[in-house]
Amino acid sequence: MEKERFLAFTDAIIAIIATIMVLEFKTPDKSGWPALAELTIPLLAYALSFFMIMTVWYNHHQLYRDIKNITPRIFLLNTLWLFIMSFFPFTTGWVGKHASEFLPEFFYLIVIFLWAAVFHLMDHELLKENPDKEYKELTHSLSGRNLFLINFLSIVIVWFWPPIGLVCVAMLATISLISFLKK
Repeated sequence: MEKERFLAFTDAIIAIIATIMVLEFKTPDKSGWPALAELTIPLLAYALSFFMIMTVWYNHHQLYRDIKNITPRIFLLNTLWLFIMSFFPFTTGWVGKHASEFLPEFFYLIVIFLWAAVFHLMDHELLKENPDKEYKELTHSLSGRNLFLINFLSIVIVWFWPPIGLVCVAMLATISLISFLKK
């Protein structure tokens, strides 16, 4: 498969997912500051999810910069990664409405965890299939092990304190943004 066509398709799907997320916002029924204040948590969930997607989208392009071979396995891993990402509008909206409840936060963390796991599998497969590719540092300063540790601990903590889902994503997004700005 041609790399440019593959990346263009991936970019299109990511753009659609980001667009659907913003379309999930409903305008307040009333005007005024109190009505707008009710959107604080949904707006926070949206912003965190949006910046996570954009940071990882940038990392995705970094991964594929020097890639020559797009094998069926790489295509399938990328497809799985996009499939998991397609749950972002749903989980973001659900967490935005029920930020202090277990199931929305748990599902949000599971989606983030699976999404990161497939991304790292894709990274390893790209390196395996393209041995002449030099490893490029991604925009986050966390190793895969630390990223999964933060995610895993958050999945455990969510049973006792549901808002950890948004806190975890805020931490990951902040670390990614700081690392990105340092480059």
